[in-house]
Amino acid sequence: MKDTQQVEALKDSFCNKYASSKVENMMVITRNGEVHYMTDNNPRGVDCSYLGGKLKGSYNIHTHPPDTTQYSFSTDADIPAAFADGTRIMEAVDYKYRYRFVVPENITFEQWDRARSDVQDHALQYMAERGMSVADIEENELHVIIEETCKQLGVTGYSRWEVHK
Repeated sequence: MKDTQQVEALKDSFCNKYASSKVENMMVITRNGEVHYMTDNNPRGVDCSYLGGKLKGSYNIHTHPPDTTQYSFSTDADIPAAFADGTRIMEAVDYKYRYRFVVPENITFEQWDRARSDVQDHALQYMAERGMSVADIEENELHVIIEETCKQLGVTGYSRWEVHK
């Protein structure tokens, strides 16, 4: 899909339809422009492995259900999967936030995960530096861990913003 307006319309439609879904849903746009929608009717994930090599260079977006959202990507599933399957851009949406991660081309998952582990060990410190307290852990801990990991590695492709309904 080369038409930016068409892609943005697809993304917005997906978010509007599934942001509050009780199960994870996913849309993948391959580098050749194929659009795939999928769900496993599971609140904890969607298996898109059947797409195989079509994931390389893809854009994908998935939902995080209200009862299982961590208000950012999971560092034990979403981020490793994006590095492993060759995803270029990963987004996710829940009822409150939308987030985006452009998988860096010059950093391996092992490098990213080492930095993430170091940051995670000091997550409360990084949260405090951002004016957050223990009360903010549920909504912001993973976000701060990913944001700070990216900052330390010089990765500029992570963002999170509020969804306004």
